[in-house]
Parts: sequence; structure tokens; C-alpha cells
Amino acid sequence: MPLPAWATDPSIFFITEEEYEALPSEVCKTIEVVGGRVVFCESPSLEHQYVSLNLAMALKAARPPKPCISVVQDADMRYRYSNPHASRRNRRFTLRRPDISVMHCVERGAKLWSDDVITAIEITSSDDEVDFNDKRAEYAAQRIPAYLIVIMEDGQIVAIEEHRLDWSARNYQLVAVHRGALETELPEGMKVSVTFSDLETA
Repeated sequence: MPLPAWATDPSIFFITEEEYEALPSEVCKTIEVVGGRVVFCESPSLEHQYVSLNLAMALKAARPPKPCISVVQDADMRYRYSNPHASRRNRRFTLRRPDISVMHCVERGAKLWSDDVITAIEITSSDDEVDFNDKRAEYAAQRIPAYLIVIMEDGQIVAIEEHRLDWSARNYQLVAVHRGALETELPEGMKVSVTFSDLETA
């Protein structure tokens, strides 16, 4: 299969939602789309994947009986809200893929939209500006109530930042920095208690 034009110079390529849907699934897994622009995603390390799986399992165990809540990993999340100050021409398709999305249950076969998500989680390093700056601003603009950033260095978790949405200003406020364990109550009454060592277990 020949490489698409943007494989060597993604900065010149914009993609529509229809064009994204037409791509092979193995290509979709390697990119995100921000304002129509293709963004390549690096493959996560094994340590990253251990933490993602274990945290997803801990979140599933923390779900209350009601409302119906799902926990998914690496799922396409389309943005529901566009920048109201952008021209119609610039309101392009945006799709991110949080490491973990805690979401209200949707119908089978339905696409995941940002307004379905109640907590978005990214697993990253301390110097990743995209997760700390870009996604933090974007997820707040999408009105996602909580955002967790799991900070890893040398294959281990050093901290988990917990951000909550300030609805009046549509930005996130840092409410806690967890060290050694994640002990919190997330939106919809999800009480989570898990140590970092349990999250790091292979």
C-alpha cells in the first residue's frame, strides 16, 4: 500500500471526517485529528499499557450501580463543541483518543462524543506539552467534568494530577496531586482507591 501524501509532510494535509472514516483501521490508530490537521501518535510503552489497563480495571470496579457508566481505552472521541469565535470554514473535524475515557453508556454501534465523557485520562511524561497544555484546554472547552494526567518517568508513576472543570470560566482547576496512590471520588460518585504499585503491575 503506497503511503498517503501526508505521511512525509503532515503539516500540509487536512482531513475531513468522511476521509478519516475511509482510512484503514491500522492507519486510524496511529493518528489524531485536530482542526482537520493530522497529528501522529507514538506507540505507547509496555509500562504505559500496564498502567492504562490496570487503571481502567480499577475504574470499572468503582462504577456505581446507576447511572450506566462505561470505561474504554484508546477510543476515538469526536469533539461536540466547536470554537464559537472560529469562522464556519475553520470549524474543522477534531478527534482525540484519550488513554482512558470514563463515559455515560451509549447505544451499541454509536460513536463516542466528547459530551458523553465525564472523565478523560492521559498517561504521559512530565515534559509532554500536548497533554498538559493543548488537551487540557481542549477537554475543558469540551466541558468534560474531570481530567486526570498520570505522569510517568522511567516506567513508573511519579504523580497523578486531578483537574476539575470550572464551569463559569470553562477551564480546569488543579484540585489535587496524588502521590503513591489515587484516592478520590470522580464525577457520578465513582470512588477510586488504588496504589501506584498496583497500577504498575504487569
